Amino acid sequence: MPVSPIKSAPKNSWNILAAIVDSSDDAIISKDLKGTITSWNASAARLFGYRADEIVGQSIMLLIPPELQQDEAHILTKIKAGERIEHFQTVRMKKNGERMEVSLTISPVKDERGSIVGAAKILRDVTKQKKMEAIVRTSEKLASVGRLAATVAHEINNPLEAVTNYVYLAKEQPDLPPKIKQYLDSADAALARVAHIAQQTLGFYRENFQPTKLVIADVIEDVLAIYERKVKYKWLNIDRRIDRGLTVSGFEGEMKQMISNLITNAFDACRDGGKIIIAARATCQFPSHQRGICITVADDGAGISNQDKLNLFTPFFTTKKSLGTGLGLWITKDLLEKRGGRIRFRSRDSSPSGTVISLYIPETLQDSAETIG
Repeated sequence: MPVSPIKSAPKNSWNILAAIVDSSDDAIISKDLKGTITSWNASAARLFGYRADEIVGQSIMLLIPPELQQDEAHILTKIKAGERIEHFQTVRMKKNGERMEVSLTISPVKDERGSIVGAAKILRDVTKQKKMEAIVRTSEKLASVGRLAATVAHEINNPLEAVTNYVYLAKEQPDLPPKIKQYLDSADAALARVAHIAQQTLGFYRENFQPTKLVIADVIEDVLAIYERKVKYKWLNIDRRIDRGLTVSGFEGEMKQMISNLITNAFDACRDGGKIIIAARATCQFPSHQRGICITVADDGAGISNQDKLNLFTPFFTTKKSLGTGLGLWITKDLLEKRGGRIRFRSRDSSPSGTVISLYIPETLQDSAETIG
């Protein structure tokens, strides 16, 4: 129902009404039909950071992000028509530029003659509620993906075993050319990695053996060999800057998975003829002075927008549209942090554009109760 002023109300009634408005946990704001703010309660001051004497008389546009300011004309049109807007979910800006998600209920305000002269809005900050809802949705998605992954892993076990046997038989053939044998050895190693991931996914296996000494240059070359065809197809220039003699104690499957996720992202970001730099060097973590290595993958691709940077390690978030699952960087970060490492990145989507992602890997990886396959 439209909000109308109280007529001929005793003075103490106005005082009670003003006290109720001022003590409300929700922001209560009124404006005229030009969008000029005419009243501002204490909760509005608390939520937005503007004092009443700063904001009353100013345009409501101060509170609306630039990309949403066209909504105000639509709201005023409805108000002028005498319509009430309930629980409108949108975004508003605080004095410091911070954004918050809000729920708005807006009602027309009439004068004593019944003419609409403005609007009264009740605004509630729902940012925390939205974040909790997002966490619940993500948890549900991860649970669904886990169930689906277990089903897929179960179904691929038999054909995977068959392919492994065929590769073994092919390797046993006499007079096998060395190059073909090399390809079959690589295929056998890749199949073993797939089987390992499938076992982890099904929960039949835990990585309870001791970590091994890994030569970083060899691990990177093994990963690049898998994507040799993609490199040639896109005419990519791979610049290797890998220090000699770098080793780390860890699990080969995990290491290859982390590096593979970074390299495939760089491949997908690059245009045809683009450049990718893969670097590795010894480093020392500050302030603990723990020794380790830093692996960096840099590309001259399109880069990542400031908005997308906020969600880069969120599960199911991807900038690749139909190409990506949004799980690669999340898995990489999870694997790395469980082993005492960390991941950092920088990116720009303006010329010159590109992305640099670095992994810090301790010289000896910490043990973990479980890993993600």
